[in-house]
Amino acid sequence: MSVKKDTSQLWMVPYADLMTCMVILFLALYGFAYNTKGSEYEKALAQMQKELGMKHADKKLKELEAASKVEEDLKDQIKEGSLGLEVSTTRIKLTFASPVLFDSGSAALRGEAKKVLGPVADSLKKMENLVIVEGHTDSARMLGKKFASNRELSLMRAFSVIEYLQKSGVPPARLTAFGHGEFRPLTDNDTEENRLKNRRIEVIIMRQADGTETKS
Repeated sequence: MSVKKDTSQLWMVPYADLMTCMVILFLALYGFAYNTKGSEYEKALAQMQKELGMKHADKKLKELEAASKVEEDLKDQIKEGSLGLEVSTTRIKLTFASPVLFDSGSAALRGEAKKVLGPVADSLKKMENLVIVEGHTDSARMLGKKFASNRELSLMRAFSVIEYLQKSGVPPARLTAFGHGEFRPLTDNDTEENRLKNRRIEVIIMRQADGTETKS
């Protein structure tokens, strides 16, 4: 005598698979939306936190508004590709192509550079965050003896940016400079286009994610 199998619950297997796929899909869509509209999403979240009376929401809003102000002031440079803006939960990073700020082999700011850095300095003066300026070069061999290495050139360029920010009213205690030379490239140094991407200045505004105050 054969035993009849209970198949009444078999529908749960494909249903569970379907639900798993749906969860993965919605997570992927959420991640895409966050990456493409991260600052707007975070600003809306911070506004909600402020209305709920959550601690440090005002600070987060102030940081995001400053980032939006910088983006608005420099929208032309961002559009043409000479400036990049990246906002994350830990930092606001501005990336300047070196030719925008410096002539080849020079650590002296170009006259046009001050027009680009001016709005950045104005925004930084309204904030209390620590600022790190990092210089980067490509891997091309240094010509001449003005600088001993690409690392020295990148550091002196970072110092030039810091000096300008300080003269513009940003407290020097909040400013730090690093020169990485060719050792942190964005891409391979195999074409002139790629080398141009690697020659850059990064101005990194550290976020106060933990709510700690930075004294100025």
